[in-house]
Amino acid sequence: MRIGVNAAGLAGDRPADTGNISTALLKELCRLHPEHQFIFFVDRPGVSLEEFTDNVQLVEVPLKGHKAWQLYWWREWQFPAAIKKQQLDLYLGFDGQLPLRSKVPARLLITDTGFLHGVAGMSKDLQRYLRKNTLKYLQAAQKVLVISPVVQEDLLTYAPTVAEKLVLLPPGLDSSYHPVEWEEREQIKQEFTGGMEYFVAVGSMHPRNNILPLLKAFSALKRRLRSNMKLILAGASTNAGAEIIENMATYKFRNDVIWLQDASQETLARVVAGAYTLVYTSRFEGLALPVYAALKCEVPVVAMEGAAARVAGAEGVLYTDPDSLEDLAEKMSVLYKDEVLRSRMLERGRQVTLPGGWTAAASQILE
Repeated sequence: MRIGVNAAGLAGDRPADTGNISTALLKELCRLHPEHQFIFFVDRPGVSLEEFTDNVQLVEVPLKGHKAWQLYWWREWQFPAAIKKQQLDLYLGFDGQLPLRSKVPARLLITDTGFLHGVAGMSKDLQRYLRKNTLKYLQAAQKVLVISPVVQEDLLTYAPTVAEKLVLLPPGLDSSYHPVEWEEREQIKQEFTGGMEYFVAVGSMHPRNNILPLLKAFSALKRRLRSNMKLILAGASTNAGAEIIENMATYKFRNDVIWLQDASQETLARVVAGAYTLVYTSRFEGLALPVYAALKCEVPVVAMEGAAARVAGAEGVLYTDPDSLEDLAEKMSVLYKDEVLRSRMLERGRQVTLPGGWTAAASQILE
């Protein structure tokens, strides 16, 4: 078969920000199916095929601008014309959208339903657009793929008629996440925090990740404990997160905050494995990959109460009231002070069922 994918989003796929979900799934899918030809459509240069197998080719469909009418023209006219020219047998909507004018059978991957929850940092216009058009995409798709029961439940509530099309794929996790021995952990701490213990939070500088509440909770912890504890923020800047960046410049404890803007997968795995605790403050993600990553590395997790965090962490995570900064600061502090509780949480974390790689999910995409 000739299988097409809108691969423009792969240029922005990063381990700390998106979990590299689309990239990881596509790499495995192309590797598992050498008998098929995959056509990756991009709207500009910047996507590399270096890590992909030889059965992948790039086709550029230039985007002329980013005004609403230009985006519409590209998706509903230029793009379907390019799809038709390539004589595809199947199209995969890995960006959560479909070119509705195309007649090629399509499968849709949905990883994020934050637009259904009024998630912070997303304009109301964009949320209305996604609520309106995602329904059309769901109706047009041959199958709808999800990698989280949280997303599955959201879609069943939003569009009950999609039930027969839904396919729940098992989540995956990069193999670079694993526990480290004491000596390596000391080396990691020395490299990133000058030897100090640290909390780590993984996710872009975006309001939906509640970075400002985390910084406020960290301030409360620092005032309360008067410790040398550090905080590592691993994630890229975003336009929506401009206020976060501005606040960090004048933040009282800014010298105790380390910002890793573009960590590689290997670096991110080491930073997570070396952490004293991972703090997960996003409430409306479809898949809480940082929680899985920390538990795989045998690192305790403090998480704001949320559906994705509960699915990932079960009873192996210390949960906080999302409406209480004081509770977040208290849970971070108590894990720092109470070694018995920390050991108990580590033991609970070892009981949580964790994902393997992405092969199992990729193998079901074309079934």
